[in-house]
Amino acid sequence: GARRGTLAACGVLGPVVWRTAGYSLSCPNAKCSLPSTRLFSSSRSIAAPQSKGEYDLAVVGGGIVGLATARELLIRHPGLRLAVLEKESEVGFHQTGHNSGVVHAGIYYPPGSLKAKLCVQGLDLSYKYFDDQKIPYKKCGKLIVALSQDELPGLEQLHKRGVTNGVKD
Repeated sequence: GARRGTLAACGVLGPVVWRTAGYSLSCPNAKCSLPSTRLFSSSRSIAAPQSKGEYDLAVVGGGIVGLATARELLIRHPGLRLAVLEKESEVGFHQTGHNSGVVHAGIYYPPGSLKAKLCVQGLDLSYKYFDDQKIPYKKCGKLIVALSQDELPGLEQLHKRGVTNGVKD
């Protein structure tokens, strides 16, 4: 049956009605052995599936990347009939559910690198999203210390790298 819930503790997809169905998927490739898969389907779409199991698109994996991808697809295509396939009984069960909750600032990545740019941009977008969705957070910063005089030049390099990368805090 349908249950009302949120597809992730952080509200990645927001409040939606989701249905779980213990579908076992099979692959036409005889050498392929898919694990038993759970189906989380969103009824946020304007056009509901015509019959059980009809979707325009399926996102494989209910971790943070899969859910963020599904969310973005639903934002860009509100009428999309979307299913998120997850082998566990709940989303965010593995690495996503075990992270430390740190939003990285981009201080450790080489200046001009894609990682540095995405960290700085992702930090800003994360806090904007948290504020827009009224998700509580604590911006506590990071304290990086030198334990000896020998480590001071490295500390200065980190500071310069952070400034060059556009890290605000």
